[in-house]
Amino acid sequence: MLGAAAACGGAAAGRVAPAPAEPEASIAGFLAAAKAGDLGRLGELWGDERGPSSATHVIPGEERQRRLTIIARLLGHDEYRIAGWEPSAARRGRRVYQVELSREGRRAVVPFTLAPSRAGGWLVAEIGLDAAVPVSQPPQP
Repeated sequence: MLGAAAACGGAAAGRVAPAPAEPEASIAGFLAAAKAGDLGRLGELWGDERGPSSATHVIPGEERQRRLTIIARLLGHDEYRIAGWEPSAARRGRRVYQVELSREGRRAVVPFTLAPSRAGGWLVAEIGLDAAVPVSQPPQP
């Protein structure tokens, strides 16, 4: 799904706020932006080693906005908790965080992969959005 997708944005006039120095701060900012529907800030915090998607333009603007809109909707939450992290097995230097999201009595543990940006700071590179998709519960007898 979009879990492997990871770069988007909308920075004004090419200016992008610096990425947070700590990965946990990037997750907190990303989730706050998702909750607020702030696609511009999501694009500043979503990227990879090359930088934020709002600056690298790896994904065309309209597609980037569409992906960010979906991400914001799926990551809407009442509360979140960062459960811990481990080094990424796929890529050196990246970290995979397990983030527990709670919304309307439902709980999901969503993996967030963070990448250190060459310009400094940490960016959300990948999100396991499949884990955030609500699953219909069968009726109870």
